Amino acid sequence: MRLQGVYKFHALTSVFFLPFALLFVLSGVAFLLGVNANSGAKIKKWHVEKGTKGDLEFLLKFLKAQKIALPSKLEPRTHKEDLIIGTPAYEIAFNPKKGEVVSIKRSLLGVLMQVHKGHAGVALKAFGVIFGVFLCFFYVSGLLMGFKRKNTASILSAFLLGVIVLGVLLALAL
Repeated sequence: MRLQGVYKFHALTSVFFLPFALLFVLSGVAFLLGVNANSGAKIKKWHVEKGTKGDLEFLLKFLKAQKIALPSKLEPRTHKEDLIIGTPAYEIAFNPKKGEVVSIKRSLLGVLMQVHKGHAGVALKAFGVIFGVFLCFFYVSGLLMGFKRKNTASILSAFLLGVIVLGVLLALAL
């Protein structure tokens, strides 16, 4: 690939993925600051008889009887012991062992954090993986451009400094 092609690839793909980068930066910083996906969420709980059959049919009948709004997606999934229906923005979880039905309406930040954790559908999860792969390509193309411009010493110095800082931080964490 010619240098002009590398510049064009680097520029266009990095601008295309910029919204994904901002999403992961915002939600990642929120995680590091102790915010969780349910921070600011409206959470309501109902109790049912423990040991109730934990199937979708029971949950839908319960929601209808209690006049609880149904989420837009009704495909059930499981997490630990919970049967969950809904989207990252509005989900309902049913735990038959605890005898508990919980509805969660998340804020925008909560939804972004669910996307970050890979709990927002196959398409967004796939784009997250593709973004990670392209992030590696961005670094490789950026290095190629830097080496081509004879910035080898500066690039290697910055890389070495990054390795040292990461090593010290990892050593302190362990």
